[in-house]
Amino acid sequence: MTTMKRAWLYVRRNKKRTILLFLLFTVLITISMLGLALNMASKNTVKELRGSIGGYFTLEVGADGTGKTNEALLNQIKRLDHINKYNGIDMYFLRAEELNLLPGLYDGTGTTDEFTSKMFGCTDTSLHERFLSSSFQLIAGRHIIESDEHKAIISKEVAQLSGLSVGDTFTVRTKDDLRSWNSEAGYFETKLEIFGIYQATRSEPVRPGTPEYQLQENIVFTDISTSKQLYQVKFPDRSPEEYQYSSGFMLFVDDPVNIPAVVADLKQQSFADWDSFVISENSAAYQQAAAPIQKAETISFFLLLVILVISIGILALILLMWTRDRMTEIGILISLGISPMGIFEQILLENYITAAAAFLVSIVLSILLSSSVGRLVGTLATQIHVGAGQMLIVLICTTAVILITVFLASIFIMRKNPKNILADLS
Repeated sequence: MTTMKRAWLYVRRNKKRTILLFLLFTVLITISMLGLALNMASKNTVKELRGSIGGYFTLEVGADGTGKTNEALLNQIKRLDHINKYNGIDMYFLRAEELNLLPGLYDGTGTTDEFTSKMFGCTDTSLHERFLSSSFQLIAGRHIIESDEHKAIISKEVAQLSGLSVGDTFTVRTKDDLRSWNSEAGYFETKLEIFGIYQATRSEPVRPGTPEYQLQENIVFTDISTSKQLYQVKFPDRSPEEYQYSSGFMLFVDDPVNIPAVVADLKQQSFADWDSFVISENSAAYQQAAAPIQKAETISFFLLLVILVISIGILALILLMWTRDRMTEIGILISLGISPMGIFEQILLENYITAAAAFLVSIVLSILLSSSVGRLVGTLATQIHVGAGQMLIVLICTTAVILITVFLASIFIMRKNPKNILADLS
């Protein structure tokens, strides 16, 4: 009788043991497939998230620095590896009498400060820190990009108080007594079209002495072209190439992991005196979004590790007990001329036959349960998928675990002389 036939007969005749082993294999294999699928889904989601959100670092002129955050510097930095997006920011103050700002310190005084807004000219307003951190959320219209001209984004509160909506316009202008304005420069006035409306999602503490231009709801975002036009009026003796982004640059890296290396590479470049600048790394948006997914990835990894250790332990214990209970059978097989290696192969095949059936059932169970497990974990990686890759890995691991456990359970057979085994039976 062949080894395979002996193994098949044992599986058929010992139904209770076979069913128990089948259930154990099914549970362990199903959990392994789901854990591996969740782990891989989490890794893929984190990888996609790194690419979609990225991280960034800011570059500004230091308090005592002599550097310039101008177009020439920006064009040099944009050429560096891993930098895929940027946002140049210019902060300034203009009078906007057609906007009804939220009242502050100067409410009712009729002074310029009562109508003054803090304005941020951006090459891409969607990349401003307020929107990246979700403290501001665009609720109408769209964001301003570098090619836009004379556009603005205002808050929901200011829009309601002013009776304005997307598509309406308002005038902004300068005055000699306006904050941070050079009184010897020319006069600037332009109309801005409301391109979008934002809503503040987080409250900020407001004191009785807070001026209007410091209230977050009174912030106005504009296009960078308007900022450059204002710069030419403010500094008529300077060329357009000398325009500086007063609040520096936000430089986005394709993968947050690369930020330290990119910053280090930047500081090695010779086209600027980097001691004149303040460089701050920021990957908070990515970290906030990735945290729950990385938690799921860690959980699934330890789950797989625990399953592997428990599987080997439980199977080895069960098979050791069952193998010792089969000493009479083993003695008979030895007396029939079957070697210890042949007995080991039979026990191994018995387990592989049972595991094969459990593996097929586990495939169906893991596919059916995958969506439920994703929802239970509650991360962005909820759509986990048990694919051929995961099945192959679990199959290889299951084969190896069974081989190890059967070897551990049968090692006393392999080490004993057949005569000693027969002597123990007598």
